[in-house]
Amino acid sequence: MAFCLVLLLIMLIWGVVSKGASLNKDQEIGYSDLFKELRSGQLLDATIEGCDLYGHLKSSPKARFHTTIPIEYADLRNAMLEAGVTFSIQAPKTSILVPLLFNVFPYFILFLLTIPPFWVIFRKAGFPPVYSFLILIPMANLAVLYVLAFSKWKASPLSDR
Repeated sequence: MAFCLVLLLIMLIWGVVSKGASLNKDQEIGYSDLFKELRSGQLLDATIEGCDLYGHLKSSPKARFHTTIPIEYADLRNAMLEAGVTFSIQAPKTSILVPLLFNVFPYFILFLLTIPPFWVIFRKAGFPPVYSFLILIPMANLAVLYVLAFSKWKASPLSDR
């Protein structure tokens, strides 16, 4: 039951993340291709956010493109000024969701996959089930496994299930 719930949760999160990644998909162009478009007068506008440049070409003004630019882009800025391209420089956008997903989600999965079986094992062994949280602590988890393996297990009402 718990496995099905975890699997369903993973599928739900995958669906949300993949759907969000497919929205607002910009056309990727290379940095050298950007310079070719700029020199031929096809660059309509641009927005620089950190190392990302987003903009529109005159050939397709509704379609947005994206390219990655170097940290030092003075030559690009000067070329856009000479070509009369409207551009703005903004601070990079920071999203809390992506770092949170990559930093917290693995621990959440570890928690969901580790605690429930050890909770039952501790109850069957006659120990307080709260000790199952020790499994998440490095080196304490090894000690807990040795205590479980070499201690005499007490009979519990769950041992016959």
